[in-house]
Amino acid sequence: MTLTEFLAPVLRLIGACLIAQSFSHIHLYRRLKWTEEAAKMTPFSAAVFHVHIFFVCLVLVMMGLPMMIDPGLLLEKTKAGAWAAWMLCAFWATRLYCQCFTYDPSWWKGQKFEMAMHRLFTVIWAILTIIFGLCGAIQTGWLKA
Repeated sequence: MTLTEFLAPVLRLIGACLIAQSFSHIHLYRRLKWTEEAAKMTPFSAAVFHVHIFFVCLVLVMMGLPMMIDPGLLLEKTKAGAWAAWMLCAFWATRLYCQCFTYDPSWWKGQKFEMAMHRLFTVIWAILTIIFGLCGAIQTGWLKA
């Protein structure tokens, strides 16, 4: 099995998971009580907050759809594919950095669910960074597909 043959179904799965993650914001919205939090903001800040949540979800869907429909877009060597792969790698590497260094550990220490979610998402962001890095390495010819 070649690396490309391995990565194609992995990218399809990642695409589906990114779309699912987008829809999971409905539950996250309720769990983190964002309606109550937004009510404490100025109307302008609350509107910006809601628009940003919408666009986070939209970006997740827009990342996931091409991977589900045609993972070859990130595996067949093209300039656009190289740009996309490396931008996705940088995006998720930055998200991983934020997961590890932006959030205060006191927010999850001693809380089983929160700690489990922190660890789970740390692993997920690391996997996404690695997978898109592999796609970028294929695109630039550093790895043989």
